[in-house]
Amino acid sequence: MAKPTPLQTRNILMAVLMAGGGIFNVVRGGQVWLTAIFAVACVLAIGSALLNRRESQ
Repeated sequence: MAKPTPLQTRNILMAVLMAGGGIFNVVRGGQVWLTAIFAVACVLAIGSALLNRRESQ
């Protein structure tokens, strides 16, 4: 398995942080629109990590 690039590592870290923020917001009874923003950010970060993967040789 190839080692992830620094950009992928950052994107995965941001996805985990956004998921945690969204869960925290739901548990605390936060605004629904803020949870939606966390969800969209999480999906975009995961998508970016997948699109920036190294090609297999």
